[in-house]
Amino acid sequence: MGKEEKKAKKLEKKEAKAEKAYVKAKAKADKKHAKAYDSFVKETEKKNSKLKAKAEKEGKDFVPIAIPSIEEYSTKKELKAAKATDKAYAKYVKKVEKKNAKTEKKCAKKGKPFVPVAVLDKEEFASSAANENKVGKIILMIILILLIWFLIYFIIMYINYEYVPRVTEETTASDSAGSPAEYELYQNPHKITTTPDYNIADAKRLLQQTLRDNWGDLGYSSDPSSSAISFNNRIETVHGADCYMFSCGGKTFAVAVKLSAVYYAHNGEYTPLSFNNTDILFN
Repeated sequence: MGKEEKKAKKLEKKEAKAEKAYVKAKAKADKKHAKAYDSFVKETEKKNSKLKAKAEKEGKDFVPIAIPSIEEYSTKKELKAAKATDKAYAKYVKKVEKKNAKTEKKCAKKGKPFVPVAVLDKEEFASSAANENKVGKIILMIILILLIWFLIYFIIMYINYEYVPRVTEETTASDSAGSPAEYELYQNPHKITTTPDYNIADAKRLLQQTLRDNWGDLGYSSDPSSSAISFNNRIETVHGADCYMFSCGGKTFAVAVKLSAVYYAHNGEYTPLSFNNTDILFN
């Protein structure tokens, strides 16, 4: 059997399958349509009966609501579906024609025979689309069921889960002898130290040494370290540190309580000072 014959047989089998599906779908649609038509006829006849009684009571002419034949009747859902089918079919035909034109041009260029793709009629197209939609719905339903199952499973696992901490046991010689093991308590070999708060006298000595090393930069004409340094009887916070406030030669100074810094107060600011660690006044 040649390649073309296999292709033709495969196409024939596919067409037969599509025809069978179309017949089945059409029979189902016709049954549904007939049921809807019967319901419509009963409802319309009921309405006509009421309208006739009302017209006779009021002495008016009775104009019944027309009942179309079953072939002419369409439900709102059928009209909507038909409109959607027409739109989809037009798009399908345009796509197939475009593909055939492209294939024909390619075959003509290569000198090969052109075999166009057959265009389904509207009824066959509608049946094929309905089958594809049905398959898609089945797949979606299966995925949804699996997701619900996994959700229920994880909820049950979460409710029943109980955390058990891992316990490690160390076996020692004492354990094997039946008596509890003894362990030495941890001792920190380092001493914890903090900087103490110094007294006013110590702060005064630090300021005196600082003035000796910086008197020229501070605007003094001579070393004021031997002059009277007076405590201002107050402590202020300067740059986050508590400081003793002193006065010397008309200038104000701040010395940290922990002797960590010395500041010169002028123009509303505190300038840090340091000493040269030479010519020490005090041992």
